[in-house]
Parts: sequence; structure tokens; C-alpha cells
Amino acid sequence: MVQNFHRHLYIFYSFVFLLNVIHTFWSNEALYSFIGVLGMVMIVLSFPRAGRVFKVLGIILLAAGAFFFFSGSMTVLDIPDLFAGNIGLLLLLSMLPWMNSAVKAGRYNKLLKDLLQARVHTLGQLYGRSEATMVSLAAFLNLSSATISQDLLKEQLSKVNTGVRNSFVSMATLRGYSLALLWSPLEILLATSIFITGANYLEVLPWMLLIALFGFLIDTFTGRMLFGKIELPEKRTVSSTGTQGKLKGFILALVLFLSTVVFLANVVNFEFLFSVTIAIFPFALLWSLVLKRQKSFWKLGLPTWKHHTNHLDNFIVLLLSLSVLTETLNASPYLELLQEPIIAYSDSPLVIMLLIQFGFLFMTLVGVHPLATMGIFGGVSGLLMEALPAVTLAVLLSSTAIATVPSAPYGLIVTITSVNFQMNPYKIVWKNLPYTLLCGSIGVGVSLLTMLVYS
Repeated sequence: MVQNFHRHLYIFYSFVFLLNVIHTFWSNEALYSFIGVLGMVMIVLSFPRAGRVFKVLGIILLAAGAFFFFSGSMTVLDIPDLFAGNIGLLLLLSMLPWMNSAVKAGRYNKLLKDLLQARVHTLGQLYGRSEATMVSLAAFLNLSSATISQDLLKEQLSKVNTGVRNSFVSMATLRGYSLALLWSPLEILLATSIFITGANYLEVLPWMLLIALFGFLIDTFTGRMLFGKIELPEKRTVSSTGTQGKLKGFILALVLFLSTVVFLANVVNFEFLFSVTIAIFPFALLWSLVLKRQKSFWKLGLPTWKHHTNHLDNFIVLLLSLSVLTETLNASPYLELLQEPIIAYSDSPLVIMLLIQFGFLFMTLVGVHPLATMGIFGGVSGLLMEALPAVTLAVLLSSTAIATVPSAPYGLIVTITSVNFQMNPYKIVWKNLPYTLLCGSIGVGVSLLTMLVYS
């Protein structure tokens, strides 16, 4: 009975998401409070099924929120509104499987295999190809790009020394994955940073691509230096027939999707987060129709979306607890204490940037999801934007947060790699920590560059 109930949670969640969409077009206080009440129900339903780390995070965030609530002037009637703030982020997370299903229906996941299996002679050459492939395709394939490439590399490198193979895979795939997240509109950390700052995605995008380019060039060079002299035991040749055309079609689809999001955000004047969310399903459906793969799209997409939405527990606990903390913090007198370091260094933007970079790194290493840290910084975003332009802050928050993805010991991509290759997650973290510091520092450097344009 309980299991059957959990299999149909997507119906209830979809109802809440629909109300949130209605509220976007019809701003009504009573409706917003009702969404908040339903958000409270969501967190009660999700908490028992959430992972241990997310339960602990949720308890800490709610406890801190309760402390700030009682320290301020809020009343009991304000409580429902506290849980409504991040429903839009949950809606975006719920919609992501539809894009992934369109990619799989079009068999673009096989494109990744073809690109990785092309002729290479050394591990150094394969490193650059692996990272470039991940950067190109992970924007749409997301986590599945990592699992597909890791499975293929495990097969390709079966005769390579286990330690070398594990180092290679944990570096090339995780770093390439994070480089794709830097500019992908489907990445929740980038979307959240734009949501917090109100920056224009079109203005943020070139800077994020610049960070990704610098990160890719430096890390590819590093990979060639580390693995360049190691010969591959087998040299595979894969026919390029159809591969180039398929890759061009994939890139065209990516450009069209980005153009759609930019049109909705800049011409229709929707918020960026909402623009991405409402663009995903229609675009994915039209894409599958153009490819004449609509039957596969529905066959793959519907059960995947239901299962994914039924299991949003970790993110529901994290994001709704975070909403409570952010709202209560902004209404609490203790906000001034948190603002003091920012005020003290308001004339030293580099110091503020480094505090944010190492704040993300420290919190990630102790097991706090970067999305939670992003929310904490979001709580003082008003003051941060007095010291930094909105575009600068968006670039800084997203780049330094995403840089920690390969070094998050409890992150999903690290966990998948750890299980897949039977590696200690902290070994993976240790291998990728230099990259995290480098990519975060590039993000800080580019953020300083943006100040010359937007200050």
C-alpha cells in the first residue's frame, strides 16, 4: 500500500508544480501561501526516504531557520511562505529527464561511444578526446554521459595498470563533466546563481565559456603530460560514417535550445530559471518529432520522468529547508553579523571572491552540497551585489560552486565513479583537488575581468 502510494507521488508533485507555474503568471498571496503549505507536506513525505547526508543537512538548515525565525519579527502566519521559495527549482529538476530521453531516443548516447573509440595511440591523446567528448555532450546527457564514457573506458583500458586506469578515468570524465556544467542552462547550480543575482544568462554565458575554455586547455595539457607516454594496448578504429552529421545535428540542437531560452528570457521577459524549465519539454518533444523518434521519446521519457519525480526526496529536503533558512535569515537581526565581513572587505572584491571560493570548497569537503552553500550566499546576495555587479557575482558563484563537483566526496558523480571502479571516494577527491583549485581560481580571475566591463 505504502509502496504503491510512493509510486504515484509524481501526481501530487506535478499538482504543486502546476500551481507554481500559475503563480508565475498570476501573483497571488493566498495561492503562494497554499503552495507553501503543500511544500510542507512535500518535505514531510520526502524526509523518511531522503539519504542520511540530506537528512542531516535538512535538520541543520531547519534548526538554523527556526533560530532565525524566533529571533526576528515573523509570525506563525508567515510560516507557509517560507517553504514556497524553491518550488521552481524542484520543477526544473523534475523536467530534466525529458531532455535526456530525447537525446537517448535520437541515439546520441551512441555518438559519445563513436567519438571515444576513434583512433588514438596513447593515453595522453585519449585524455584530451575523452574530456572534449564529455564537454560536448554532457550539456544534454548530464550524468548519463559520465556513466556511458566510464563503462566504455573501463573496457578500452582493461589491459592498462589498474591504478593508472582509475586515475585516468576519475580525472578525465569528472573534470570534463564539470566543464560542461559551467555553461549548460540545464545545470542547477548555474540556474540558481542566475536566479539569486537576477543576471542575464546571455551576458553570463560568454564568461562561463571562457572559464570552460581555459580549464579545458590547461587540464588537457596536464593530461597529456601525465599520460602522454603510456601506449594503449589496443588501437581501435571506428567508422566515421554518419558520426560527423550526427555531431553537427547535436550541436545545432544545442544552439537552438540555448536560443529558445535566451528568447524567452530576453524577449518574453520570463525569469531565466522559468525560461529553461518551460522550454525543456516542448523542445525535447519537437526534437524527437524532427528525428522521427517520438515513439521512443514517449517510451523512454514517461517512465523515466515518473520515476525521477517520485524520487526527488533528497532535493526536496535540501531545497525546501534551504528556502526556510534563506527567508528567515533575511528577516533576522543576525543577518547584520553575517554581513560584517562583507562590509569590511567591500573595497576589496578579490578578498570577497576568495572567501566565496574557499567557502564552497570547505563546505563541499565536509559533505555539504554546493547548492546548500549557494543558498547561504544567496541569503546575503543583496549585500554582495553592493560590492560586486550582478553578472560578476553570477559568474563567481556558479564557477566556484561547479569547480567543486569533481572533489565532492558525497557527490553523485564521485559516488558513481567510486562504485564503478571500486575506488575510495577520497582518492578521487585527492586526484581532482588541484583541478578544483585551478578551475575555481580561473573563475575568480574571470570574475575580476567582468568587473572591468560591468562596474
